[in-house]
Amino acid sequence: MFAESVTDLEYDVPQDDPVEACPYCDRPFRDETYRIYHIGTVHEAVCTDHERAMFEAHREDEEFELFTFHVKAAVTVFMTYFMFTFIYALVWAG
Repeated sequence: MFAESVTDLEYDVPQDDPVEACPYCDRPFRDETYRIYHIGTVHEAVCTDHERAMFEAHREDEEFELFTFHVKAAVTVFMTYFMFTFIYALVWAG
């Protein structure tokens, strides 16, 4: 039994989309943000200080957006629970 190779990557990138390529491995990306995350995680040891700073800035922005989503989700769950509890109390009180 042969193991599947993890180094031979195949890409199917449409030609009509603008493509950003990794300067280290030429992997294509549809968006610059994906390229920045790729460079910051895969090529962390060889990337420039500017690329590392861009990666850190994008990661901090994403962490803030994720925190905001978690707060909104928690408030939504709390408000839904409160609403159902209030409606339940009104139905049984009358």
